[in-house]
Amino acid sequence: MKFRTVALIAGLLLAGYSTVALINTNLTSAKAQVVPTKIVNDQVAEYNVAVKAGSKTDRCVQAGFVASAYNQTRDEANYQKWVSIRHQECQAAGLPQ
Repeated sequence: MKFRTVALIAGLLLAGYSTVALINTNLTSAKAQVVPTKIVNDQVAEYNVAVKAGSKTDRCVQAGFVASAYNQTRDEANYQKWVSIRHQECQAAGLPQ
């Protein structure tokens, strides 16, 4: 009888530990996704400021920063979109590619 009780308690402890570990892993990966999203959003906001109040060169540089942020998050579609925007902005500023 004691063996069954000990085995049951050990099983519950292990199950509880694995559940807590799984929950913690999910929370950690969710936090990791928030940081790149914030970085991208901050860079897009900076680009929008440059569009409203900056020079053509500022717009070119900021578009490059946004493209770089998307590249770091491995978002290929948005990276390519912003590379194209950077190319257009730099051309408008008369800067070589």
